[in-house]
Amino acid sequence: MERAELILDTTDPGPEQAGLPVRASRRTRLLLWLGEGSWDTLRRRLLALADIQAVVIAGFSVARFAPAGLRATAWAPGRAQPILEAQRTLVYVSALLALLLLAGRSSVEPLLAGTSAGITLLCAYGLGTRLFPERLGIFDPASGYRLSEPIGYWNGLGLLAAVGAVLAASFAANASARAWRALAGAGLVVLLPTLYFTFSRGAWLALAAGLAAAIALEARRLRLIALWLALAPAPAVAVWLASRESSLRRDDTALAQASRAGHHLALVFLGLAAAAAATALAAAFVEPRLRVRPRARGTYAVALLVAAAVGLSLVLVRYGGPDTLAQRAYDAFNAPPPSTSDDLNSRLASFSGSWRSNMWRVAWHDYEAHPWLGSGAGSYDRYWDRNRDIAYSVRDAHSLYLETLAELGPLGLALLVAALGIPLVAAFRSRRSPLVPAAFGAYVAYLLHAGVDWDWELAGVTVAALLVAGALVLAGRPPDFKPGASRRRRLAVLAALAPVTGFVVFALVGNNAADSSTRALLAQRFEAAASDARKAVRWTPWSAEPWLLLGQAQLEQGERRSARASFARAISKDDGDWESWYGLALASDGAAARRALDRALRLDPREPVLVTARSYGLAGVAPRPTARIGVRR
Repeated sequence: MERAELILDTTDPGPEQAGLPVRASRRTRLLLWLGEGSWDTLRRRLLALADIQAVVIAGFSVARFAPAGLRATAWAPGRAQPILEAQRTLVYVSALLALLLLAGRSSVEPLLAGTSAGITLLCAYGLGTRLFPERLGIFDPASGYRLSEPIGYWNGLGLLAAVGAVLAASFAANASARAWRALAGAGLVVLLPTLYFTFSRGAWLALAAGLAAAIALEARRLRLIALWLALAPAPAVAVWLASRESSLRRDDTALAQASRAGHHLALVFLGLAAAAAATALAAAFVEPRLRVRPRARGTYAVALLVAAAVGLSLVLVRYGGPDTLAQRAYDAFNAPPPSTSDDLNSRLASFSGSWRSNMWRVAWHDYEAHPWLGSGAGSYDRYWDRNRDIAYSVRDAHSLYLETLAELGPLGLALLVAALGIPLVAAFRSRRSPLVPAAFGAYVAYLLHAGVDWDWELAGVTVAALLVAGALVLAGRPPDFKPGASRRRRLAVLAALAPVTGFVVFALVGNNAADSSTRALLAQRFEAAASDARKAVRWTPWSAEPWLLLGQAQLEQGERRSARASFARAISKDDGDWESWYGLALASDGAAARRALDRALRLDPREPVLVTARSYGLAGVAPRPTARIGVRR
C-alpha cells in the first residue's frame, strides 16, 4: 500500500526513492503515460482527423471521375456518364469542404436549424401541390400520383421529409430558443403529411430507424421519449386525416373535388400546426419546472418496456415466430410491386421490393465479373440491360453500396464507407450535445435508405444529408480544436474549388438544356426540343445524349437524313446505348435498319420495344423513340 501511494504521488519521486526496482518503475510510468497523456494526445489527433472526411470523399470523387480519362481501357461505358457521376460528386465534395473549412463548433445549431428549415420549406411546396392542385398541381405519370415534387422522385422526397422530421422533432424538444421549438413543432405537421403523400414505405422505415438511433444515442432518452410523445398527437392526427381523404390519394379524382378536399385539409393542417407549436412552447415552459422522482422515472421506464414487449408479442401472435416472419418477409419482398392505379393506401401495406432483389442480384454478378476495379462509373444500367431477367428498365441498382461495389470495386466501396462513416464516429464523442443524437438519427436514416434506393443521385437529398454529417463532424471537435490549415491555406483551398464550381455550372447548363429537350419531346413540341438539344450539344460536347435527343426531334419532324446523322454522332460518342441504335434503325432503310436493330437487341435483348420490332418489323412498332424517356428509375 505504501509503494502504491508513492507511485501515485504527484511529486513523482524517482524509483530509488520510492523503493521500487528501476525496471518496475519504468513499466508503471509507461502505463501511466499511455493511460493519461498518450491516449489524450492520440484521441485529439484522431478527432482532428475527422476533417479527413472531405479528403476521403474527394478520393471517392476521383475514383468516379477516373474512367473518363481511361476511355481506351473500356473501364467505363462512355465519356458522358463518368463525367456526370464526377460532376455530381464534386458538388458534394465542394459543399463539404467549404463547410469544414469555414465553420466551427458554434455553427452546429444554426447549421442544423437551417437544414431543417430548408427541408420543411421544400416539403411545404411539395405538400402544396397536393392541397392546391388547381394552382400548384403537377402530375407525373411515372409517379402514379405519389407526391414527388420538387425532388422529382417520391422515395427521395419521402426520405427528405423523414430526415427533416427527425431534425424538427429534436429542435422541438431541445432547441435553445423557444421560438425555434414552436416553429419545429409546427413543421412536423408539414413534414409527416408530406411523407404520407409520397406513399414511400422505405421512407417510413427510415424515419423509424432514425428516431430509434436518436433515442439510442441520447443520454436522457426517457426525457426525449416523453417530449416526443407529447408532440406526437398533432402530426399524427394530420397524417390520419390525410389517409382518410380518398380524393387526394387517387389519380382518377376530378380536379374540382381534389381542390375542395385539399383546401379543407389545408385549413385543418393550419390549426394542427398551431396546436403543435403551442405544445412545444408548453413543454419548453413546463419541463424546467418539473421535478420527476426516481421512482416515477423507473415506473415510466418499466411501462415503456412493457408496452414494447406487448407490441412485439402481438406481432408474433399475428404473423408467427421469427422464422415464419423472415420467410414471409422474404416472399413479400420478392413479390411484384403493387398496382398504383387503385387507392394508394394499399401500397403502404405492401412489403414488395419492386424488383430490388433482381437489381441487387445483377449488381452482384457485375461485381463478380469485374472483382478488382469494377465495371466503371455509371456502367450499371448497361450491365442491367444485357443481363436482366425481367422487362423492367432501370438506371441504378437501387443500392448505393452494391452499385459502388459493382462499378468501382472494393477500393471504391471502402472509400465510400470510410467517408460516410466518419460522422458516425464523431457523433459518439459529442453525444451529450442536445442536438447531436437527432442529427445522428437523421444521418442514419439517410445511410440506411441509400442502401435500398438511388438517393445519392438526388442532389437535394444528399446535400441535406451531408450538411447533417458536417454538423456531426463539427460537433465532434474538441472545444479548443483549431483546423490544421491556416487562413491563407484555407482560402487557397476555396480558391481551388472555384474551377470545380465553374465546371459544375458549365455542365449544369447543358444538363438543364437536355432536360428541357426531353420535356419538350414528351409534350410533342419538336422544334423546341431540337433547339434545346442543340444548346445541350454546345455546353456538353462530351455527351451523346444531346445528339440522341436531337435525332429524336428530327425524326419526329420527318427529317430522316438529319436524324440519321444525329444518331450516328451519338453512337460515335457512346456506341453502347441501345436507344441510339434503335433511333438509327428507325431513321434508316433496308439492311442498314436491320443491322442497327440487331445491334440494339444485342445491347438490350429484353427491351419490349426491340422485341416487338424484331417480331413484327420496324413498321409494326410506334415510330416514336421518345416513349421511354423519363421512365427509367
